[in-house]
Amino acid sequence: MRAALTILLWLFAIVPAAAEELRLGFLSLEDDPRFDEDYAYARIALRPQGDARAAVEMAIGDMKILTDARDLTVTLDDAEVADDALLAEAQRMVTDGARYLIVDLPADQVEALAAGLDGSGATILNTTAPDDWLRRRCHTNLLHTSASDRMIADALVQHLVRQKWSNVLVLTGKSPRDEARTAAFTEAATRFRLEITDTRPFDLSTNPALREQNNVMLLTGGRGNYDVIFIADEDGEFSRYVPYQTMLPRPVIGATGLVALEWHWALERYGAPQVNSRFADIADGRRMGWQDWSAWTAARAVLTAHAKSRDPAPEAIDAFLRSDRLRLDGSKGVPMTFRPWNGQLRMPIVLATHNAIIDIAPIEGFLHQTNTLDTLGQDEAEFACD
Repeated sequence: MRAALTILLWLFAIVPAAAEELRLGFLSLEDDPRFDEDYAYARIALRPQGDARAAVEMAIGDMKILTDARDLTVTLDDAEVADDALLAEAQRMVTDGARYLIVDLPADQVEALAAGLDGSGATILNTTAPDDWLRRRCHTNLLHTSASDRMIADALVQHLVRQKWSNVLVLTGKSPRDEARTAAFTEAATRFRLEITDTRPFDLSTNPALREQNNVMLLTGGRGNYDVIFIADEDGEFSRYVPYQTMLPRPVIGATGLVALEWHWALERYGAPQVNSRFADIADGRRMGWQDWSAWTAARAVLTAHAKSRDPAPEAIDAFLRSDRLRLDGSKGVPMTFRPWNGQLRMPIVLATHNAIIDIAPIEGFLHQTNTLDTLGQDEAEFACD
């Protein structure tokens, strides 16, 4: 009897434990108006966007050595649904075991999901909504790997300060997103004591009564002197006509010319060429855009927390994800962590033209008492929840 018990215990010892399943959800919006392929003129894609799901799949592959070492089996549950089905689909994913939902959604839909899943135990990672107001909602179940409007604005303004371009003419569209971009830039310019010489709305129509708003030469003339033109144009239709038509020969930044982004395919440092090559291989040659990088980074953050947390309890992994121990590698030269006051990922921002990286912010000389990355975006002392 004792011998039989010994053999039984030995058999249990050699049978490997079942691998733990880590289930990720990826949720996007059917017919997302932000990336409407029909919104183009002369076959020019003004707001290009591919399927960011490929970036999540790439992250799972990138992290396989670490997740295998922790005996984690990673599965992806993805869906693209209509607006009125988003919450139900998210709840279905959570019920099926997904504790982390990576979402490619506009800000209003992200807000609705965060409120609807409050108390469910799930964490939402926002990858494409830059709106500052969404950060100020301070949902405890919401993290952001998309840079905020203010982070983008601060990166541009740091470049202006370094170049000593202190006088700025602001051109802005009339959409809510254009107004939000303008507000963020104005805050950043005030913070660094730049002077906005004038703020002028533009109009897409050809109405002759609005020629001072739809004619670039008139729009940029008669405003006194300025060093640079900032333009807020989320759609990109008007801004592509601004360079080389301005009254004064001045650089253009913001929506065209020099732009600030989470990622750009032209980055050639910190392992970025390898990241771009791997993505092109799995995305049928498509170049990695900022939305792809943001989704890739969101998945890497979750997988890193699971692989490196010493405590396998879900609460401990969540705490690791949100702590300074995360030290996430995004192939941009510095370890990244989430800000505890608003759930925003700290990150460098690339400053790029259409085919070259001009600089990476934070720019040398801009310092912070604890973390230089916190020179981009609202710092803890100036942040408040709505």
